[in-house]
Amino acid sequence: MKKSIRYILGLLCLPFAFAACEKIEPELFDESESGAYFDYEYAVEFDRTLNFSDYIVGHPDSVTMTFKVKLLGHLLDESRTLSVKVRGIDGYELPEFTMEEVVFANKEYEKELRVKVKRPEVEDSMYAVCIYLDGSGDIGIGIGGKSEMNLYVTESYTQPTAWNVTVDEYMGVWSKEKHIALAELTGDNHFYSSFLDRDGKPSSESIIAMNIRVVNALLANEPAVPIALEIPISEGAYVDYDMPYFWTEYEDVIGPYRAGKFREFVREMGGSNTKDVAALFASDEARQKMEEKMEEYHKKDVYFMLNNYEGYAMSGMPLEEYWNLFRVAIKNDVIYTFVDKVENKVNVGIPFWWSDPKYLGTAQVVKKYFGEYDAGKYQFMLVTMSVEDGIDDFLAASLFPFVYVKESRSFAWDDTPFGKDRLSGEARLKECYRIIKAANDDLLPNRRYDFPDVELE
Repeated sequence: MKKSIRYILGLLCLPFAFAACEKIEPELFDESESGAYFDYEYAVEFDRTLNFSDYIVGHPDSVTMTFKVKLLGHLLDESRTLSVKVRGIDGYELPEFTMEEVVFANKEYEKELRVKVKRPEVEDSMYAVCIYLDGSGDIGIGIGGKSEMNLYVTESYTQPTAWNVTVDEYMGVWSKEKHIALAELTGDNHFYSSFLDRDGKPSSESIIAMNIRVVNALLANEPAVPIALEIPISEGAYVDYDMPYFWTEYEDVIGPYRAGKFREFVREMGGSNTKDVAALFASDEARQKMEEKMEEYHKKDVYFMLNNYEGYAMSGMPLEEYWNLFRVAIKNDVIYTFVDKVENKVNVGIPFWWSDPKYLGTAQVVKKYFGEYDAGKYQFMLVTMSVEDGIDDFLAASLFPFVYVKESRSFAWDDTPFGKDRLSGEARLKECYRIIKAANDDLLPNRRYDFPDVELE
């Protein structure tokens, strides 16, 4: 028989994981013999626990466990079958399982023993079995103390340590049912690990992100059965939820969707979570509240729209792309608020290109045609151009047809055409001036706003 020899030179020590655990040292062996052993270093590794609560997604009927088996001594040019047997452990019922036969082909010295374990029929019960190498058959026992594995099997759910008080605030109180639902919804058996940062510390940002993800998923489409999962709808200003499936039914009263309005209305109606929100919106009380607050929400919509222009502009976004973002019609019978008096911020509510906080030179151009900023004047300008262009075709930002160019850190004229004459850039600004100035001149002298006299070419 042709032989080749491979020796174990030593067992490597894991540097941190089991520093406090008992290490099993190999016994001396006869190099003329060949034996098998479970290839683990520390005593704690020979007790394995399979908790089916770690296998929620897809609800598998069984899970396959693998155990590393290795040979000592000579490697032979022939196949040999490893004898593996099982016995019960006192105090535990046996789990249901099947084992694959382990066959070492010629010159193989390491294999995996695969044990397919069935999900327990009873939750919160522990089952156990001892899997051992008995040394009979083709292969003997290689290292004393490394011939047995104890496998414990259960399906039990406990609140993860990562589920802290901040998680309660954004995900609600933990329960087994919620735990299972979140695993299935996210497709991640260990979804709760995302509550922690790379250092294993709780991360509010990650917890909020999970809240947004789950709320959006639950409210994206009308469910076949009412939502049972109670996930809080956060009042946080930076929690930007997508539009829920039921919003369009009430848009004629409550107006176009924005996350802030959604959060505010839910809070005003005494709602709190995904389970009750659809029924809350469908109530007669909610419809009445929407009608009462219709004008207030409209004013807030306009404020939100106008104050977002700065972010759009500084991203270099051309005006033609504003159409796909939040837009609401300007009405001529509503008095709007453009400056937030409470926050006392000088430029809040003032058109970005008019206030020119980045000193790009746009204020000089805007003031040349429209003079200094005034809230009443600004509303007059918006209403005048809204009537001229038509509500459906009017874009408030088109009064200031500039686009920010990142490369040069300055503005350029925007070439998006607007209005009946489809003008863009400087021509559009001059057109707005001409129309607004003419409308202003038609007012009674004591009602007119202060617009400069500019000779147009």
